[in-house]
Amino acid sequence: MVCATLCHSIPKSIVYCQVHEAKRSLLDFFYTELGKLEQKRLSALLNEDPAIMERRSALAKRLELYRSAQAEIDMVAWSK
Repeated sequence: MVCATLCHSIPKSIVYCQVHEAKRSLLDFFYTELGKLEQKRLSALLNEDPAIMERRSALAKRLELYRSAQAEIDMVAWSK
């Protein structure tokens, strides 16, 4: 009887907002904890093929080079 009363008295939008906020909070905590892990431990959790992990790190390095090149190009373009 109490559950039925609560279901009918609390608007669904309030419950949705609470669930949405709890989900966001849990995901933030999860990402923070994953970010603290060392690279070797994180790769062991992923259980991926070493070739894929190597390709990912090579692509990450390439992306970083592209970003630094773009930053240098922007600096030169704005200094003129």
